[in-house]
Amino acid sequence: MKVVSIFAGCGGLDLGFEKAGFDVVWANEYDSSIHATYRLNHPNTQLCTLDIRNIKANDIPDCDGIIGGPPCQSWSLGGKSLGIEDERGKLVYDYIRIVKDKKPKFFIMENVPGMVTPKHIDAFNEFLNLFRNAGYVVKYELMNAADFKIPQDRQRVIIVGIRNDMNVEYLFPTKQESTPITLLRAIGDIKTPPKPYYSEKVNVECSIIPNHDYYTGPYDSKFMARNRVRGWEELSFTIQAQAKNEPLHPQAPKMVYVSSNERKFVEGKEHLYRRLSVRECARIQTFPDTFKFIYEKVTDGYKMVGNAVPPRLAYHIALSIRQCFSMSMSPSSNTVMALIGYVKSESDFKIIRRENIYYIRGGNRPGAMQYGQLTKPIKWLLLHKGEHIELFELVTGKAERCTQLFLRNLGFHPKGNEYWFFRIKQVIKEDSVVSTIIREVKEFKHSPHIVNIENIVR
Repeated sequence: MKVVSIFAGCGGLDLGFEKAGFDVVWANEYDSSIHATYRLNHPNTQLCTLDIRNIKANDIPDCDGIIGGPPCQSWSLGGKSLGIEDERGKLVYDYIRIVKDKKPKFFIMENVPGMVTPKHIDAFNEFLNLFRNAGYVVKYELMNAADFKIPQDRQRVIIVGIRNDMNVEYLFPTKQESTPITLLRAIGDIKTPPKPYYSEKVNVECSIIPNHDYYTGPYDSKFMARNRVRGWEELSFTIQAQAKNEPLHPQAPKMVYVSSNERKFVEGKEHLYRRLSVRECARIQTFPDTFKFIYEKVTDGYKMVGNAVPPRLAYHIALSIRQCFSMSMSPSSNTVMALIGYVKSESDFKIIRRENIYYIRGGNRPGAMQYGQLTKPIKWLLLHKGEHIELFELVTGKAERCTQLFLRNLGFHPKGNEYWFFRIKQVIKEDSVVSTIIREVKEFKHSPHIVNIENIVR
């Protein structure tokens, strides 16, 4: 498939799609400080450097997919968070305009979690509706990069649209059930001290390790209000785009608590506290060491790395797109959809059996899933509590909306306001079919999640 990348940055999203077998034929990035880096690392992609607002659909080659992440500063809770009141926030409309005019088979849009907070949820829902009106089945999920063997806590909103006529069902990539990648595994082998820079020009010729440079600017009061050190056996904090806000290297001890809004460095060990270098941040973002960043200002290096989608996360998203289009969802297909769900207590299990209802979180909160947007019914519901697993068949497979009050009247104890629920038709008794289904889906045991089960139930 041929892909077009807009708001490409240095190309972290592009790199993941390339590794998954997609052909990134054209990309757009307006920031001149990024152009050399993009061209060096994506030599087979045509780079357009015009302002996205001046680009028309005819300027862009035909493609199967459009990917990209509009500027996040307008939606980030760490800044003014002006949303569409900011000119950068309005650039989402240009992304939507290009998708609407080019009509690719799919699109991927990435942004920060602030986009789905109460302050911006109306604008977010407007974006979703504009995509739907453009002819797409739209889903989104709040994904954490750490779930995909990426050594940092990094939550991002991923919006996926599949053109209505494609007759396929998209499923988000499955969380990787494995030991997290720690800072020790990610950067522990980098023993060479990095080069310090503040405002002076970076001297690339004196770098033994490319981009192993770090920013020496002062720490402001906001930075010093919290501990900024994660240990070697932990995940990193989120890699930032602003040099002054980068996490500190794990060689330093945790910062000392002074008050609710102040921390300080351990006395006598101040020399151990430094920001992660650009290369260390790139490692944590899962850029390969062969990916070189070109910059004269060290702050530009951090900007490119921090604004990027981790290539490993992009790779898993790209694979999920490939899988989506490789499976026929026609009526004759043997594909069967199953929902894997978690039950907190035995009392909840009893209510589920008694009321023949299972509910999941709705709305825009973390962990909520957009089952109401599914176009293909779910046939099976597999519930687990510890090692106890039960399989149910659903009445229709379509989710119905409900409120907290509705669920409380049944005996559940939900804490949110919006939910979906499924009606259960019957409990499937233990037999060879059940055993096969359980065996097939056990690797997807985190929940809630939807999986495909092919050629098992006919």
